[in-house]
Amino acid sequence: MVSHSPGQNNTLELISLSKHYSATSIAVDSIDLKVPTNHYCCLLGPSGCGKTSTLRMVAGHEVVTSGDILLGDKNITNASAAERGTAMMFQSYALFPHLSSLDNVAFSLKMRGVSKAERHQQAAALLERVAMSAYAQRFPSELSGGQQQRIALARALIMQPRVLLLDEPLSALDPFLRIQMRAELRHWQKELGLTFIHVTHSQEEAMALADTMVVMNHGRIEQSGSPQEVFNRPASEFVARFMGGHNILKNAQGLVAVRSDKMSVHDSVSGSEQPRIEADLVDIEFQGTFSLLAFAPKTPGSETISVMLPEHQVKPEWRAGQTYHLQWAEADSHPLGKTTAPQRSPIAA
Repeated sequence: MVSHSPGQNNTLELISLSKHYSATSIAVDSIDLKVPTNHYCCLLGPSGCGKTSTLRMVAGHEVVTSGDILLGDKNITNASAAERGTAMMFQSYALFPHLSSLDNVAFSLKMRGVSKAERHQQAAALLERVAMSAYAQRFPSELSGGQQQRIALARALIMQPRVLLLDEPLSALDPFLRIQMRAELRHWQKELGLTFIHVTHSQEEAMALADTMVVMNHGRIEQSGSPQEVFNRPASEFVARFMGGHNILKNAQGLVAVRSDKMSVHDSVSGSEQPRIEADLVDIEFQGTFSLLAFAPKTPGSETISVMLPEHQVKPEWRAGQTYHLQWAEADSHPLGKTTAPQRSPIAA
């Protein structure tokens, strides 16, 4: 069973951590990150940004080029994977096809020489915890994607890790099941009192799960903070574009981000002193409770602007090709800093 004392220090800290495959192939470039005890942290970014290499270094599956990894008061940088106090839940779940669910969960205890009766007792307790007791004798091929994920989670938990590492754990699931399983992951993290480090490409997934979101780009951390902080106050143009839902505009001070749902559409110029742009309507995309409107600004060289409006605010007489006036409050205009990452070709990471 997974059991941790309330005062156990499961804080994970990365100090100037780097992974170089060669002089020109830099997967992770001297990052610093501190994940508090019993915290849910999501690493996200585009393919090749370094998030998976970071996770694999924490797991002990990649050799660290430079820097340190601390777990609690212990430096685990050079420790073996088995000695770290971490457990990995892989994207593919990596279940043994020839073993039952019970034996998949118990496998690591078998490798440690634990008796069959004891390891099956512990595995059965974990299967009950993840609501899979009825499937103990089934093989992976007889399980759905969500059921396989529960088995993979139980197998990781049987080692009583202090930090659980999850590599794209929801990517193989259909959209409905993905939403259901991310709620379960969050519930398990709180119930078990573990530190979770979760790698994902999905902004929506990270915002739903994370206490802390870490946005990576070209091997460096562009921004870290709560989902609300990262989405509402992106630190750079890269973060604003990657998170989505923002328009990147220019004013006298430089680049600013304005959320799509903070912009309004007017048939004519109002008397307000708010910033405004004249633009032609390109398209209206119905999204259920809201509509997404695309506009082409009259200013040459400007990029398309998106406006998200509740469905009841979209006027039936609005037509593509007509000119409208877009406005927003100055307080909703967020200045953007420069990207912190060097502009170089990423590697698979």
